[in-house]
Amino acid sequence: MSRTAFGQELARRLYSTEHALDQALSEAAQLVASMTTGRVDNRISAVVGQDALENILAAMSTVGAARAAVVAAHHQMKADADRMRIDWRLAGPEAKPEDDRPIRTIARLSAVA
Repeated sequence: MSRTAFGQELARRLYSTEHALDQALSEAAQLVASMTTGRVDNRISAVVGQDALENILAAMSTVGAARAAVVAAHHQMKADADRMRIDWRLAGPEAKPEDDRPIRTIARLSAVA
């Protein structure tokens, strides 16, 4: 496998990872919306389901931190590929921002208790 093919395979897997994290956040957000709207629409006390809601929100925070770490890794991988002259770009659906500089982010993951 050539370095370019290797780089493109990593780019495909990175894109898939980013997409999965976005999908997880989207699904969790829809769950939260359904929980809160359903509670109000059905005139259920705010006390009911509060612990579950807090756990879902904590999980979303953890997934958000994981997404931040993957974005940071994306920038690190791009810098490595550029330095090694590996063409790892894919034709993806998203437009890159003009200023696609690496972001200095330190993500901290914590377990949901």
